[in-house]
Amino acid sequence: MDNNARIVAQHNALINARFSFEPLQMRLFLSLLARIEYEDSDFKEHVIPIREIFFQPEGGSAYHQIDVMCKKLSTFAIYIEKLEPGTRKRSKKPHFEYIPLLAKAEYRGDNGGVVAIFNPLIMPYLLQLRQSGNFTTATLAELRKLKSPYALRIYWLLKEYATFGERTMTLQQLRFILDIAENEYPRFSSFKARVLDKAKRELATTDMPFNFETERRNQIVQRIKFLIEHPEKVENSEMIKDVELTEQTEHLENIESTYWQQKLLDAGVSKRSLEQIAQQLAAREYTLDYVEFVLNRITKQKALGKVKRAAGAIYKALAEKYLLAEFLEAQTKPVSKRAAKAQAPTPEVVVRLAEVQEMFANPGPFLKKILIEETFEEHVQRLYLVEGFQLETRGGEDWLVKGVAQE
Repeated sequence: MDNNARIVAQHNALINARFSFEPLQMRLFLSLLARIEYEDSDFKEHVIPIREIFFQPEGGSAYHQIDVMCKKLSTFAIYIEKLEPGTRKRSKKPHFEYIPLLAKAEYRGDNGGVVAIFNPLIMPYLLQLRQSGNFTTATLAELRKLKSPYALRIYWLLKEYATFGERTMTLQQLRFILDIAENEYPRFSSFKARVLDKAKRELATTDMPFNFETERRNQIVQRIKFLIEHPEKVENSEMIKDVELTEQTEHLENIESTYWQQKLLDAGVSKRSLEQIAQQLAAREYTLDYVEFVLNRITKQKALGKVKRAAGAIYKALAEKYLLAEFLEAQTKPVSKRAAKAQAPTPEVVVRLAEVQEMFANPGPFLKKILIEETFEEHVQRLYLVEGFQLETRGGEDWLVKGVAQE
């Protein structure tokens, strides 16, 4: 049976994990991915025919290569973000670990193929992804157009951001995810030719064609901005979409309509996205002032032509909080005495130190103006401590706290 029309899915944490396939390993991975059913609650052992992995096997050489591949896969591990138990959501305090990809991979001549099964520890990243809501889907037919493992990884990285039309990554971050060592393609010209240009040519035949721009500092490439030429909305299978929409709608009917919700809806943010924003506000991860800041900031950028899709940019800025440091910096700017008298007591603002460190290590494209050569400690001192934030420990976690707790 031809499975090319099948929709396959991965948790976004798996998309952004660190690993590097060889071509034969990539094809085996896609074959196993294609055999996952929507209702599966555990992995099944499959026999993958040789011709799905090695398109034109010739004599003993091909079978030897398959056997070597299976041997390598016995120690193949990915470096991936650990998910919250039960919810399968990404943690607010990320922790990474190495997990073997497969529990078994062996060439069986009597079966005419490779007998393989995913490692059960990978289940949260591939099975019943509706529970997390943090996943991306793709059509198997599009994935099978790709020949290079780097092209496959970049395809998924862009597919995750398809609704935004672009994705900006530091060169170091992209190298890390693709598992490319610093001494491999050390000159950017080599990296561009072997990785970026090659992926661009391959993805041109898929639903994720892209172009890219580079951002430099002192003539050294720092960031790569991928521009998806014909972005399409991330597609879920109709079954997943219908179930999710039903659950989200039922939940939202119980949420009181408020001023901020209406403003987000007016800006084009979907009702499906409001639930996560409501949960973050309830958890005091940020205040309504930050929502206003994001709305104003993205609206201005849209008017200037810097943002293609305001709704997607607003949701991303709220869900990932990549403008939070800039918002807090703006909040600490001096005000006139007259304005100060009119201000009410500053509400408490709390920020997890771990999230500040994550933003420092992986700054978003809008934080370029505060990027300078400094250590993390200097960064915290400059943006937070000197502006009145205090370092406190609450519930076993370190927080940066400023203002007065509201009743």
